[in-house]
Amino acid sequence: MSSIARSFAFAEFRHGVGPRVGIAPGQTTKKIIDFAITIELFCYSMHITQLHTFLAVTESGSFHLAAERLNITQAAVSARIRQLETILDVRLFDRGRRGAALTEAGRHLRPHAESITRQWRTVLEDTRRRFSGRVFLRLGSQLSIWDRLLVDLTIWIETKLDKLPLTVNFDHDMNMHEAVRNGILDLALTHELPVGADLAHAPFPAERLVLVADKPCSLHDTELPLFVNFELGAEYDAALGDALPKGAAQHIFLGNCTMGLHYLRQRGGMAYAPQPMVQDDLQAGRLVAVRDAPDIEISCHAVYDPESPAAELVKRVLEGFAA
Repeated sequence: MSSIARSFAFAEFRHGVGPRVGIAPGQTTKKIIDFAITIELFCYSMHITQLHTFLAVTESGSFHLAAERLNITQAAVSARIRQLETILDVRLFDRGRRGAALTEAGRHLRPHAESITRQWRTVLEDTRRRFSGRVFLRLGSQLSIWDRLLVDLTIWIETKLDKLPLTVNFDHDMNMHEAVRNGILDLALTHELPVGADLAHAPFPAERLVLVADKPCSLHDTELPLFVNFELGAEYDAALGDALPKGAAQHIFLGNCTMGLHYLRQRGGMAYAPQPMVQDDLQAGRLVAVRDAPDIEISCHAVYDPESPAAELVKRVLEGFAA
């Protein structure tokens, strides 16, 4: 399908005018339109996420419920729908007090969206089956505090499962649940339990964080060092609210734990950090534990798709690594 043919087909879909290239109206034109829509959307993997979001809103009848189902914010759902509407140059939903209802264009798109998402899953599964002896395992973690754990998991896989092809994703801005749903990752470490019954999860030991500083101090001191906030999610924020005195220290936000500790060593301050990451610094005296400060814990869950072709391998990895 050439770009010119796609352009003509989309012109008819967008504006209701038939292409003036000698193609007879009717079934033939409809096939071109259908195929053009499928190809145009399928060519861009980012559109798969938008289509999953479109179907979630369609099935739930609500942007709010779709956000809960996808474990993202309602603003993110709205943004994805707007992007899809911009691509197609149509309005897909009418929003009212009773929720979101499909427009005529939305009803036209729905079967295509369902077909495309099925095709994408089929492509992923078929590709993996072709290399059944070389399953490509893809790992990721939501928070930077688990980068070391992810490396340890990778080393275990390489050691116990020989030369298994794998990739490790350190994109901490990625929604890990959605990445697993869309086949981008096979196994993700995250602090949040998945919403819905389509994903499986296994508990990992919680990550214990200790409050450290570049100079000796107590949490009861009148003046406290600058606090370096690693932005580790809602559970972390709630724990900080309980642990730190209200308004006792200015915050600087550094979302990457490794970068934050480097800043702490160079510029000073205090931060809650995983015990293994600061153990050497504590023993060498480069950092000290803040007196009277409670430890905090961040939950860790290994999330995977039980229907994925890699599911059995993921279970084997989880069972073996935990042993």
